[in-house]
Formats: sequence, C-alpha cells, structure tokens
Amino acid sequence: MVEKRYFMINVKTVTSSSPFLTRNELAVHCGIHPDLIDRFIRLGLIDFMDRDSDGEAVFSAEVIPLVRRILRLRNELGVNYAGIGVVLELMARVETLEDHIKELESRIFA
Repeated sequence: MVEKRYFMINVKTVTSSSPFLTRNELAVHCGIHPDLIDRFIRLGLIDFMDRDSDGEAVFSAEVIPLVRRILRLRNELGVNYAGIGVVLELMARVETLEDHIKELESRIFA
C-alpha cells in the first residue's frame, strides 16, 4: 500500500480594484521582494506617482508591465540594470516611431 502525503500550499491571488498600488502590492503583483522595487526606483527604471499619507510611494497600475519587462530582461536575457535602462529607452523610441509610421500610413492610404 502506498502512503499518500499531502502538503499544504498557500496560494495567494491578488485582485485590485484601485488603479493605484503601494510598493508592497506592486511587489506581490510582480512576484518580487519590495526592496527590489526600491532598487528599481533608485536606478531610475521606474517612478512612483505620489506618496500616500504614510509617506509610502504610490504607483500606477500601468507600471506592472514595465516591472515585468525589467525582470524578463534581467532574468531571461541577463541584461544588467544599466543596460536595461538603455533597452527600455530604445524600446520606447521604437514604439513612438511605429506609432508615427501608422499615423503617416493612415494619412497616405485614407
């Protein structure tokens, strides 16, 4: 007879109806330690919107994809944090140029 063992796991789901997140909420959404959020701020990779009444940084929910992009560049591609800043800037320029191209194409073909 095979003995069955059950292990208790804690599954945490995060649902936020607010478009604003604290540092800890952002960290939970991204699956990282809150101190890493502070490091990203110091490096200039992300920025917070404001501070709450307790003095804690408040972030827009739109920063979640940016943090995940930073983590992907660091963990999957091995880009250092200085390089991540450059890559993010270049990606933003490419997106701006693509938007400009789409606008010009719509004028030409309209």
